[in-house]
Amino acid sequence: MPYRIAPDIYVYQSSMWQTNSAVIINQTANLVIDPCYFPAEIRVIADFISRKRSFNRYMIFTHSDFDHIVGYQHFKNYKLVAHEEFAFSDRDSQLIQLNEIDQSYYVLRTPPFVFPEPDIVFQGTYRIPINGDELLLVHAPGHTGDCIFVISLAHGIMFAGDYLSNLEFPFVNFSTAAYKKTLDLAGKLVRDHNITCVVPGHGDIADRREEINDRIESDREYLISLTERAQDLFVQGLQAREITEVLSGLTYRNRPIEGVMLKMHIENIKLVVSELQSF
Repeated sequence: MPYRIAPDIYVYQSSMWQTNSAVIINQTANLVIDPCYFPAEIRVIADFISRKRSFNRYMIFTHSDFDHIVGYQHFKNYKLVAHEEFAFSDRDSQLIQLNEIDQSYYVLRTPPFVFPEPDIVFQGTYRIPINGDELLLVHAPGHTGDCIFVISLAHGIMFAGDYLSNLEFPFVNFSTAAYKKTLDLAGKLVRDHNITCVVPGHGDIADRREEINDRIESDREYLISLTERAQDLFVQGLQAREITEVLSGLTYRNRPIEGVMLKMHIENIKLVVSELQSF
């Protein structure tokens, strides 16, 4: 069953990585944000939204990672909306990851997945007016180059894609500098649009301003600590392997980073070192 977070807004959570999909249904439009993940889960969402037909149908991708786009083919005659940087995503890498996971879980996708081609692309911001509300889409690079925030202005709800999760520290696949700016942007959007609910791409919904701000600050503190300590070690002349060894002990929310998350943390360290080496 979905979480109903506003009169016409619902959130479905997949058992795969607690990935969140959103559905908005009102008198003028049907909208889906990040349809995922397993075929049976996607069919439930498609069946739910098909009960109320609308002339205006939109599918919004918060970014091009495979787990956020994999279900779009189950929704017919929807206009696909994404940032213009969506076209430059590493499609081969995403398809490899999707196929590896589907093979591991014996997942059969019918029809076979093909990468979507958005109908509507934008640069900085884009607005979708719907009955009694307006969705504001804002470019938010950092995790990837094509990430966006989606804001329901009437309800003060922000769909954050792969940001502000209670399960994950920042996964930086694009740029640490851009990620920091996006965290600043998130804080500004929360203040300017009185956002009281954030739906992350993975994990629990933050439905208190205090929790939202805590997630922003925790992610900012992690990135600042990571980049500043890496820079200090780099200036001291340490090699990439040595920097990685030292920074692998970095904490997040005062807790050690362990298990599968340690692998993602090490990828962040490698990115920071490569950014320092490029100067």
